[in-house]
Amino acid sequence: MNTTDNNPRIDDIEFKLQYQEDLIETLNTALSKQQREIMRLEEKLILVVKMVESYRSQQSITENEQPPHY
Repeated sequence: MNTTDNNPRIDDIEFKLQYQEDLIETLNTALSKQQREIMRLEEKLILVVKMVESYRSQQSITENEQPPHY
């Protein structure tokens, strides 16, 4: 095997490596964006839970209590 036979193989490997690096960067960006969105949604959920708890305490509703229409 001489160097002229290796050049197309090396070029192919370099192309595949560049594609993988681009793919990893794209996936990393998407993952970071999703993580920020999850954190934002968790913060909103905490606020909603606090609002519901506040409403329940103001209305004297317990978790297992059935509403009056039952």
